[in-house]
Amino acid sequence: MTDAAPVPEYSVVVELADLSKNGRIYALEPKSEERLAIAHRLGVADVASLSGELRVSASKQKISVSGRLRARLARQCVASLEDMLEDIDEPVDLEFLRSFTPARDDDDAVEEMEVHEGAVIDIGELLVQQLSLAMSPFPRKPGARSLVEDYGSGGRLSPFSELLDRKIKSNKNQ
Repeated sequence: MTDAAPVPEYSVVVELADLSKNGRIYALEPKSEERLAIAHRLGVADVASLSGELRVSASKQKISVSGRLRARLARQCVASLEDMLEDIDEPVDLEFLRSFTPARDDDDAVEEMEVHEGAVIDIGELLVQQLSLAMSPFPRKPGARSLVEDYGSGGRLSPFSELLDRKIKSNKNQ
């Protein structure tokens, strides 16, 4: 039994053969049920809004995706654990090789490009991936006080700090 590839939460498939070198602009905006599935995937309380305007172009050698990503996420502040909103407004600029050809030694940029195989590209999935990269890894509400400041144990930041104190004291006593 083989595992099937997971179905993306938001999918907009573009036929590469239908694109010119100048490309085509796509306006993307997932529906509420798709945003709910995206929120679950990304581990956030809510994706209140998500949109992208992407220009997709293709040549025989490469695929280019560029444009803008905008989103509003309901998150939890890592310092205070309060609910907060995170607004994202990021450029998108991606390039894929259509097929891999071994590069010359002086062509490092080509070696770093991701290879895309197939006759279609899912720009909806690309939008979600770019959102996951644009999210703050440690969202902090402006002006939030850390719970450690209010409820911390005498300034100790970790259980290991007490062990360190004991070691230092035992070394002084020797």
